[in-house]
Amino acid sequence: MAGLLAWAADVVGGHGGNSNQDDDFNNIPLIFSPEQQQYVQELDRKASSLTRLIQDLRLRLPPPDISQRLPHLHAHSLASNAALALQLNAHSSTREQAQLREETLQQENTAYENAISDCDGKIHEKVQEADMLRSKLKEMDEIEKNLRAELEDAETNFHASHSRKSADSVVESTMSAEDESNAEASKKSAILDKLEKKKNELVHYISLLISMEETVKDLENKWESIQNKASKQLSPAQREKALDKQLHSLIEQLAAKQASIMMSFSERNILNVLGTS
Repeated sequence: MAGLLAWAADVVGGHGGNSNQDDDFNNIPLIFSPEQQQYVQELDRKASSLTRLIQDLRLRLPPPDISQRLPHLHAHSLASNAALALQLNAHSSTREQAQLREETLQQENTAYENAISDCDGKIHEKVQEADMLRSKLKEMDEIEKNLRAELEDAETNFHASHSRKSADSVVESTMSAEDESNAEASKKSAILDKLEKKKNELVHYISLLISMEETVKDLENKWESIQNKASKQLSPAQREKALDKQLHSLIEQLAAKQASIMMSFSERNILNVLGTS
């Protein structure tokens, strides 16, 4: 307050005059308006507040040699910095390992996809072979039916020829019967030879079918192994979808194989019965 008053007196005096004049000027009372007095009081309050704030800040500032005066705090700060550096290095190493693992998984997925594609192609080929064998078995079934019909006709004719024997021409009828019997026997022998040949062909096709089924089973086992390995890398939804698709495919293949095997065994039994007769 005194400084402001001195400054105001200096301004009003114009920095002129001698010491007596200055003393006389200092004795002149200053008159402020109420607004000016209020403004001066507000400035005084702000100056006092700033002075107290500066003193508080000076008290809060630590001395420059605080780390030397507090050794445990200095050691803790160094340990924290070292731990932070270790964490940063570990994070960088973990990120590099994750990138390498991602690249490895991508390569494994590519290999699994190629293996699955190869297995799909092999299974498709074996299914086509099975279809060809089934069609061949159907053709053999038709041939067997025709041969059976011919055999039945031959037996019917043979029995009919025996029923037409007459007592008047015993020798002729006997010779005729022997000729007819020989003819029927030769015809029956030819039919049996054809049946035996078809039976051998059927056995060959059955062995091929069994070999093909073993190959398909081996491929299915490989497929299942690949799917199990691949399913570990899939999401639960993708894994469930793949397993459901595989289950339906295996059920269809199992039903087809069971039907084919039952047909093959029935055909084999029929040929065995015809061969023994």
